Amino acid sequence: MNIFIMENLSSLQSSYWLILPILFILFYLHRSKKSKQVRRRNRRGIDRCQTYPRQYPCGWYRICDSDEVAKRGQIKNAFILGREMIIFRSDDEHNQVYVLDAFCIHMGAHLGHGGRVMPGTNCIQCPFHLWEFNGENGRCTKIPYVDGKIPDKAKMQTYPCVERHGMVMIWYHPLNEPPHYDAISVDELLGDNFEFRGVYRYPNIHMHLQEFAENAADVQHFHPLHGNMCIPWTELQVPRILIHHEASLKFSTDEPHIVYFYDTATLKLFGKKYESSKVDASITFYGPGGITLFRFDGGFGRIYLFHTHTPTDYMELDVEFRAYVEKKIPRLLNWYIVGNWIAQWRRDITVWENKVFKRAPFLVKNDGPILKMRRWYNQFYLSKEEHENLAEPLDW
Repeated sequence: MNIFIMENLSSLQSSYWLILPILFILFYLHRSKKSKQVRRRNRRGIDRCQTYPRQYPCGWYRICDSDEVAKRGQIKNAFILGREMIIFRSDDEHNQVYVLDAFCIHMGAHLGHGGRVMPGTNCIQCPFHLWEFNGENGRCTKIPYVDGKIPDKAKMQTYPCVERHGMVMIWYHPLNEPPHYDAISVDELLGDNFEFRGVYRYPNIHMHLQEFAENAADVQHFHPLHGNMCIPWTELQVPRILIHHEASLKFSTDEPHIVYFYDTATLKLFGKKYESSKVDASITFYGPGGITLFRFDGGFGRIYLFHTHTPTDYMELDVEFRAYVEKKIPRLLNWYIVGNWIAQWRRDITVWENKVFKRAPFLVKNDGPILKMRRWYNQFYLSKEEHENLAEPLDW
């Protein structure tokens, strides 16, 4: 099957008369999709947002990539979880990344516009009155015009963060509880057998984060949406080439924040299933879906794909894919495999961006463990009782 793939891709690359029309079609579809998104956002009717949980789930989220704050003393602005935040790298020997709320507790100046990291320290200075704040705990360390002790309450909101696999990840909890579990770490990627082979970004996806988790439990959607082969990276279907899926879901008993999704995909050409084309995919949800890990295994080797969702609002996500591939795998082959997954993911977006959340769905036998997944997912939301402890109530 690998030979079949390589031969066809090689033919595709050498056939300019075929590539140019495809590029034109993709450009037209891209423009058409953007136009539809604008119409979709502006249309009248049901406010879909009101049907979904009006909370951001507790968990780990990618806030940016490490190379976006690569230099010592560098500052980056971010809007995530409905909040303005800043990320900065210290200017000391630790070279550590810190994340704080963006607006100074003093008079509300934005630390990311005119602020600076103090030389040789892990402190950031406000541009308005030159107050300085420690990145690790948020405490004010200096007020230029105050002698004596600085008030203990002079403290910025900070977020626990780690830097792994080229990502800066933060822990979010509305009650500021410390992390309930560690951020994702894949030991196999720390060796020499894998290499980073690209990042693919899709900002402003208009959907709720919970939809992605429920999608894994909805086994009956695979045939209608993912039963046809698509041209990699596009939604264009290839005639007469089908994909047979065998999907299952497993809830971890040792780590309650983890769910495993398994899918074995096999190509069917003109009605015949080709076992040599089989690819085993395992998807691990580390928490509510802010960071998920895909692993593709086949005769070709192994590919890891981090699929991250960063909520900017209740119904808007910035999505990123980061590919780590065994060095022995040809680049064209990993392009094909990753591109196929993203093509199938794009098929879901049309549904996600237009559906409502049914709190009491009318389910039938063999729909899949959708309600079980919802019960599992509820652990990442605050209860009504916890909500009462919030200084700023959530919008229920």
